Amino acid sequence: MKKLIYNIMLLVSTLAVAQENNNGITLGAYIPAQAEGIPAYAHNMLKNKLAQVITQNGISDNVYNSRFVITPNITVLSKNITGTAPTMIALTLDLTLYIGDGVAGNLFSSQSISLKGVGTNENKAYMSALKKIKPKNPEIQSFISKGKEKIIDYYNTNCSIMIKKAQTLEAQNAFGEALILMTNVPEVSTCFNTIKSKIKPLYTKTINRDCKVKLNEASSIWAANQDIDAANLAGEILSSIEPSASCFGQVKTLYSKIATRVKELGDRDWKYDLKVLEVQANTLEAAREIAIVRAKNQPQHVSYNIRGWY
Repeated sequence: MKKLIYNIMLLVSTLAVAQENNNGITLGAYIPAQAEGIPAYAHNMLKNKLAQVITQNGISDNVYNSRFVITPNITVLSKNITGTAPTMIALTLDLTLYIGDGVAGNLFSSQSISLKGVGTNENKAYMSALKKIKPKNPEIQSFISKGKEKIIDYYNTNCSIMIKKAQTLEAQNAFGEALILMTNVPEVSTCFNTIKSKIKPLYTKTINRDCKVKLNEASSIWAANQDIDAANLAGEILSSIEPSASCFGQVKTLYSKIATRVKELGDRDWKYDLKVLEVQANTLEAAREIAIVRAKNQPQHVSYNIRGWY
């Protein structure tokens, strides 16, 4: 993978790499309330297994309010208690996976799998069964492939609607939201060829706006109280600003003033560094990184519509 533009958080870097490898197709794992009867530890394992099914089949596991979701439904077909010592519980589960548009409520693909597990209690029996989910199972691969095709078709069919929505957001100065919308379009879709020229201007507007907002915030913190606590708060903000933003020169000036003051306060080590612009800029990857961070910071309260899927 080409070297990324900026030094970024490991989480953001991992998600960006995943998106590049799958041409931008994203899918979120969603476990509905109907599945809440699953024991807690088994519940967590199921979430992890769904993430593996997504990523090992060439899709990005987008946990930040993804429109498209993979969701499970589990039915206990049988539960037997053995007469052995220690007593064991044997479960036979019917796991059905679904992929669809969780916003519009449209089901794209489904696949059922039979799983068996044994454990000293029900939780361990569930976990034993769920461990048998194989992301590279041919049936799962076919299921994922059908879901991919439908996701790509969605973007191709609704391309003009998304462009209009992005234009409306841009007109409202909601550059970051418009950028999220545009960078979610998979490169493998025909829609991407239509919107790709719009990404760089949105990216530039987004980082320029963020730069001004963050610079003002850091400046206010530093002006109010020039001690080590203020230095740390301001430094954390300044270190998140993109180096290609229009006000980055002012960022460097404020950063230098704070660094000098920190030394005067006792020559302490200051752990904050500004981002550094590296080699050649890959605008698409940089825009996706920004969009991921912004989506991560948005409220994570999506109510998915999966009625009628099972």
